[in-house]
Amino acid sequence: MGAAHLEERGDVVPSRGQFLAQRRKELGLSLRELGALANLTASFLSQVENRQCSPSLSSLQRIATALEVPMFAFLDTTPPPSPVIRADKRPRLDICDSEICYELLSRNLGSQVMALLIRMQPGGRRVAERLSKPTDEVMYVLRGRLSITIEDQTYVLDPGDSISYEGRSLREFSALGNEELEVICCLTPP
Repeated sequence: MGAAHLEERGDVVPSRGQFLAQRRKELGLSLRELGALANLTASFLSQVENRQCSPSLSSLQRIATALEVPMFAFLDTTPPPSPVIRADKRPRLDICDSEICYELLSRNLGSQVMALLIRMQPGGRRVAERLSKPTDEVMYVLRGRLSITIEDQTYVLDPGDSISYEGRSLREFSALGNEELEVICCLTPP
């Protein structure tokens, strides 16, 4: 996972582990109770809280669902001092064992709409975890080819194509072909 990112003015942003511990305590959950909700061990969750390991994307989604927050709440971020988010300053959620990267395009996670840039390596695949709350989502393909399964229907989208769906109906998406996939995703946070 690495060290917490630093803001321009030099303040340290809370780590994912610190956020997990804080939210778990807000909900009055022990590590064991959170583990049962997320189907993960208390020992693993303790390691994440203490920055001894980095969870996979799937584990992070299960933790977020159990904590009743969007997965993107684990981004090392605070609201920027300006409404502009520069490309090289975007909060990112990189999962070390995955071929996918999420970058936050919108100003803050508490707003009614959140926008993300999703980058996926060729052949990369993301199986969706069931969300704790309903969302409305739109994906717009900037580059590459997107295969996306909504309920039991699979669609292939090319650059310039978009798809809208209810977030709980998303089953999986993947990057087809030999080109990196870039998608803008807008959603109402769960």
